[in-house]
Amino acid sequence: MRAYRYHAPAGKSLPRLEDVPVPVAANGEVLVRVRCASLNPVDWKLADGKFRFLVKGGLPRIMGSDFSGEIAAVGAGVEGWAQGEPVMGFIDPFARANGTFAEFVPVPVEFVFRRPAALDDVLGAALPCVGVTAVALCDLGRVSRGSRVLVNGAAGGVGHMAVQVAKARGARVTAVASEQRRPFVTALGADAFIDYQAGPVDRWPAGYDAVLDCVPSLARGCHGRLLGPGGHYASTLPNAWTYTLDPLLNRLGRLMRHAVMLRPSALALAELLRYRVDEKLRCEIAGEFALENVAQAIELSRAGHVTGKLVIRIA
Repeated sequence: MRAYRYHAPAGKSLPRLEDVPVPVAANGEVLVRVRCASLNPVDWKLADGKFRFLVKGGLPRIMGSDFSGEIAAVGAGVEGWAQGEPVMGFIDPFARANGTFAEFVPVPVEFVFRRPAALDDVLGAALPCVGVTAVALCDLGRVSRGSRVLVNGAAGGVGHMAVQVAKARGARVTAVASEQRRPFVTALGADAFIDYQAGPVDRWPAGYDAVLDCVPSLARGCHGRLLGPGGHYASTLPNAWTYTLDPLLNRLGRLMRHAVMLRPSALALAELLRYRVDEKLRCEIAGEFALENVAQAIELSRAGHVTGKLVIRIA
């Protein structure tokens, strides 16, 4: 099969398209024939050698996290799934050396979800990671009806989902993006807008119930000003504070800081699909690329100005 993989991180081995053996579904896994995948910044950051202390599974590594396609084979110990069923989901790129930028990928069954007919392969690949992350951010931020929410990086993959999930829950949302993205995030339902290039953070409005940092780029020192008493800061990127002092500092109650530890969630996916049916949620596709052109998608993502998601067509 064809797979886009690297043999060493940090630029020592550039990712490239290779012919590799088709993997086998192990106990508790299904083998997915991948039709589409999508690019997340974590995919190329791992290839750059970031987060090495969190990575398991050795080298070489196939890039990619999201997928849509159909079940090609069912491993031992797996029940309730059949060959040919349309599916969607994601893998944990920190724990799995076999990613989704490949024609086949073995996936632990808990990371696999049935793809409804209302979602094609493109949306099935674009939605899982960013959608589940957006729901997780809103959960960590305790976002509900009447919440005042700041979404930083509101035009990106996770950000544009977070704006819509927060709005669907009844929150009042302020979106942070570049001025040229104002029409896009306003069309998503944002109630207010901040151009991050127009002035420093200390001039932004304050008193939010939740700050959802989807880039993330908000310095720790500004959290207390942005949030009202008892407010919640939620980030897409865990760091050393996440595992050490924040659990203790959160007990003081002035403000709480959290980071998403992404796990599969049937409840989160059901919430997203419900919003989709109710026409409260859309997933913006910024571009589609063939597997041979993943490098072009990566360069666009690195530039940091992608509106929505980049999809990789595998087959």
